[in-house]
Amino acid sequence: MNESNNLRKNASYINKLNKIEVLQLIRESVEISRAGIVRKTKLSAPTITRIIDSLINDKLVLMAGEGDSTGGRPPKLIRFDGTHNYVIGIDLGSTSIRGVISNIDGKFLTEIETPTDLKGGFEKVNLQVVDLIHKLIDRSKFTEDKIMGIGLAVAGLINSQTGIVEYSPMFNWKNVNLRKELKKHLNIPVFYDNVSRVTALGELLHGVGKKYRNFICINAGYGIGAGIIINGALFYGNKGFTGEFGHVIVDHKSPYKDKDGINGCLEALSSGYGMAEIAKLRLKEGATSSISEMVDGELDKITAEVIMNAAKNGDAFAMNIIDEAMIYLGLGVDSLIKLFNPEIIVFSGGLTKAGDMFFEKLKEHTFKNKLHHVKYEVQLVPSSFQEDATLIGAFSLIISKVLQFEKDSLT
Repeated sequence: MNESNNLRKNASYINKLNKIEVLQLIRESVEISRAGIVRKTKLSAPTITRIIDSLINDKLVLMAGEGDSTGGRPPKLIRFDGTHNYVIGIDLGSTSIRGVISNIDGKFLTEIETPTDLKGGFEKVNLQVVDLIHKLIDRSKFTEDKIMGIGLAVAGLINSQTGIVEYSPMFNWKNVNLRKELKKHLNIPVFYDNVSRVTALGELLHGVGKKYRNFICINAGYGIGAGIIINGALFYGNKGFTGEFGHVIVDHKSPYKDKDGINGCLEALSSGYGMAEIAKLRLKEGATSSISEMVDGELDKITAEVIMNAAKNGDAFAMNIIDEAMIYLGLGVDSLIKLFNPEIIVFSGGLTKAGDMFFEKLKEHTFKNKLHHVKYEVQLVPSSFQEDATLIGAFSLIISKVLQFEKDSLT
């Protein structure tokens, strides 16, 4: 009996792998015939026919007319169709929560944004997410059964084996089960992952991943994190705690700490909140800057954006804060280049809004320590999606699950 069950499980698993392979081939091809699929996959014609029929039934592919004849009957062409399946992406930020419904071609259909109620704690934020999801569905005039899944980008250490958010300094969450809480109110499959990794997935499926298979996405905003793509796949490590780039120490003698209490790490010295804290401390110690006037003397209102605006207006204090931050970030990026040898590094997050000020300084400090015998210089570029980078990643997370035919899972 057990042997029979194992055989059925093995057959089901193989069928799933074949279906994934065929769908991926169709998606990557503009149009392709059944014969072309047989030729490229080495699967039998009856197997391909069965899989194609199943994909048509799932409304993931459609018949796209006839191709050119090579002597016999013109081949019937098949193409990917992402217009009949819908997903929800949520960018769960500490300042605001953004949500979007898109089809699995990545087209935004409905978008909503609401301020995050951090003071309300874990339960309140969860209810905000649920409320936003219901509003998205209502505005789109879809029923829940039309939504294939929900993907969330969450800042924090997320255990890929258990789905537990073990720690999120932005939200002050410790060992919370976000999925379990959301499923109390939703009947839709829920998936989530670390914001930097999710952003990298968005680039893989819809951005630079169309050209590059080995790259790193760095989120340089309020905090700092990295999503790593190796051979066209997300790199998770042992439990999914990879990419905590912001907590790498670059100056062990520095007095500045990050939210984890780590001295001299990148978040303490180069992140949005790190730069703001350094500016506040130095101004309290007697430094002079137009920043004080910009915030009407209320130093707690200083943000990275305020510092950048002051720098654009020629404020020497602000320019020095940014230059120091880029020195340390450049050291970190140089280390990533030497460790992973990426084809390209993509940057998203609020600090990139400074444009040339950010990228020119970063390149200067990154490449001053490069290996001089290596001629190739890694490109440092802004995200393909600018302010929508995380949101694109959030719905890319659920799209990837849909295209892998994965049912509801832990993350």
